[in-house]
Amino acid sequence: MSNVHRLFHCGVLALLLLPALAYAAPDARMQVDVAAETEGVDVNWLHANIRKAADMALPQLWRRIIPQHAISQIPAGVKAVRFLQKAVPTAQGVRILFNEKRVLRYLQQHNIPYYAEQSAGQTADGAQISTDSASAPPGGQPLAGASDGSLTPAHAPLLTGVLILQRQASLPEQALFEEDLARDPHVVSLTLRLVNRNQQQYRLQMKGPDDQWLQRWFQRRGMLLTASVDGWVVQQQAAH
Repeated sequence: MSNVHRLFHCGVLALLLLPALAYAAPDARMQVDVAAETEGVDVNWLHANIRKAADMALPQLWRRIIPQHAISQIPAGVKAVRFLQKAVPTAQGVRILFNEKRVLRYLQQHNIPYYAEQSAGQTADGAQISTDSASAPPGGQPLAGASDGSLTPAHAPLLTGVLILQRQASLPEQALFEEDLARDPHVVSLTLRLVNRNQQQYRLQMKGPDDQWLQRWFQRRGMLLTASVDGWVVQQQAAH
């Protein structure tokens, strides 16, 4: 193939790829419309006070991506401007677009569980039909996924959080635990974050907002799970 033909071929390929790249839209939950009428303020005031508009939009973002029981874990006084990517004035108020990477990084750093939205195979109306993990920590090794191969339905968002085992465990015991939990049909992914002599930390992503099954799972194995600001904490139950 001549250089001219090669360049022509590459140019055509690039043009074919452009629509696909444009279609890769960000997480729709990161866009929040702030209406002046709803907030009880003037439209012009909102246009002139973008930071205030972002602060009004932030609670709505948290309600979209964080389980209700975990919203109280958000530190007091956090300003929306740290997550702000773009603000667009509208006839009704302001459209706020938050930076997805900054938002999720902040939640991970504070060990706050959140609903992960999948992008691969996502339908036009935002239905989640992929089980790929969207929030594995840098350097982490995925251990396993759901064993039944099922897809996550649109009405069952994924819940991601930190699982902390406060116990001593040998490497074989740790490996058996990881395999056992990862095989549960509720689990999408289990990723090791930190391990030392007395504690193992995992990033756990599971189907749906209900974590009661997880409490029962550990209870059957003689362990007690409690929710804390650091994540799900698991301890060995005291012998009676």
